[in-house]
Amino acid sequence: MSVLLLAILLKIQKPKTKEVYVEIPQNTSVKNVAMILKEKGIIKNPYLFMLYVKINNYKIAAGSYKLSSSMSYKELCEVLQKGVVFKKTIRFTIPEGFTCVQIAKRLSSLGIVDEKKFLDEINNCDFDFRFKYSSKNVKYKLEGFLYPDTYEIYVGESEKDIIIRMLNRFLEIYNSIKHKKTTQLDDIQTVILASIVEKEAKKDFERPIIAGVFLNRLNQGIKLESCATVEYILPFHKEVLSYEDIKIKSPYNTYLYKGLPPSAVCNPGKESLLAALDPQKTDYLFFVAKKDGSHIFSRTYEEHLKTQKQLKEGKK
Repeated sequence: MSVLLLAILLKIQKPKTKEVYVEIPQNTSVKNVAMILKEKGIIKNPYLFMLYVKINNYKIAAGSYKLSSSMSYKELCEVLQKGVVFKKTIRFTIPEGFTCVQIAKRLSSLGIVDEKKFLDEINNCDFDFRFKYSSKNVKYKLEGFLYPDTYEIYVGESEKDIIIRMLNRFLEIYNSIKHKKTTQLDDIQTVILASIVEKEAKKDFERPIIAGVFLNRLNQGIKLESCATVEYILPFHKEVLSYEDIKIKSPYNTYLYKGLPPSAVCNPGKESLLAALDPQKTDYLFFVAKKDGSHIFSRTYEEHLKTQKQLKEGKK
């Protein structure tokens, strides 16, 4: 077959553009390589490809390749003889306010991690991470520090690798905003407060106000009484807590114990971290949620009770 005829046939055989990952195992024959490429939609005629490889004396190497159907036979062969490995990637998104358990379940459902191993790594693996909780009563040692974001990872990365990525992202974000801190809280306390704000606030503009309310209560020695901290110890989500719930004896129950809980109660996003770093200064001590997710803030308990009654009666 003439070179000209081969070139014409190659042009005719050109498939529509398609980009895929192709694995070429060790000791794969040229014939089998051609069949793999056809199966993946990279080429149409495996026999023409085999002929081209033979005429040009190409040696194909095993490897993992990122190939496109728009590539010429020459381009394919040039790549395939290098043995270059391109790793497949996968993207996933962790919403703001997810707990470590929710993150583990999300990643497990995507087939990225083993849920139990992921949670075990969080508590058992010795990470080189400067943020550490002092209390031994924490549920998960890295709660609050697995930054909620969209990630692109290589397929096959370990649970530890993924955790490290998330920790590094947290450090990147926190280090870029920590200079805004106006409180006397240390970094750990700031993250814990931010996690409570993340769960309590629905509107971004209210986050600094809510952070200020909790800071006022902390400074005055008033129990935080945050539903978010109680929900953290429950086995499942509840829209409304019962009286039995707020009586659960746990260091996370801020209805029973003063001060912040021993760890964050979720993994907060940037807006909540900013709110905890620089809370809005007010004299509010209470707030109650409206149907639209916003809140009404009060200075006294009497005001708070009155607001609750008005909301119940539909007057606000």
